[in-house]
Amino acid sequence: MKKFIRRLIEKAGYTVFKTAYAPKQMDVILDIRRLVPLSSVQVVFDVGANVGETVLWFRGAFPHAHIVAFEPVKATFRELERRVGHLPKVTLLNVALGAQPAVEVVHLQADSCLNSLNPSVNHPAPAGHSEKVQVETVQNIARKLALPRIDFFKIDTEGYELPVLTGATDCLPTTAFIYAEIGVETEGRRTNFFALHEFLGRHGFAFFGLYEPYHYEDGRFRRANALFVNPARLRAPVGGAATA
Repeated sequence: MKKFIRRLIEKAGYTVFKTAYAPKQMDVILDIRRLVPLSSVQVVFDVGANVGETVLWFRGAFPHAHIVAFEPVKATFRELERRVGHLPKVTLLNVALGAQPAVEVVHLQADSCLNSLNPSVNHPAPAGHSEKVQVETVQNIARKLALPRIDFFKIDTEGYELPVLTGATDCLPTTAFIYAEIGVETEGRRTNFFALHEFLGRHGFAFFGLYEPYHYEDGRFRRANALFVNPARLRAPVGGAATA
């Protein structure tokens, strides 16, 4: 019966794996589970939370975790609050993250996912709307919330990942996983993979793999999400009670 069902599924265009034998770089949560118990992921930072899709994903993947989600644009933050503000152990912060505290101007784009402090893309939109946003550092936020560490650190800031990480250097030795959007162009909307690899390598991280790759129609690589792991954290116990 199992073989018959499998053949039906494969005829429909799907491939079926037992979880234990699924290829790496297919599902980032599955790969993390191969490295540590998911219950040991106690603190998640969602930088660039937008309207909450990733908060919902993390809430399901890491049910024991305290999720801290960041969205600097006021209208987007209100939608984030509406969608996920009721969830347990979720802290929403209406700030941007960067290399140092500041007040910056974000030029608002028609698609809220494209708002960024990245100078390559932070240009006035046709409608001309802009907004001042408060910028904080990861390490200042972690101290204010009395968080002992960050277990899973997701960053999707349209090319502003390196300034975010520069403001997190005090926290990196105790961070287990960093999951960030990358590209391979030297300038533009996405953080260059090789620059990110070099930065994180100086802080003890190793590149694990790429997820959800996208390509241009002519076959060139466009973007993906990259997972970096901290071997020092994985050799030590990852868990421990987090303080909200």
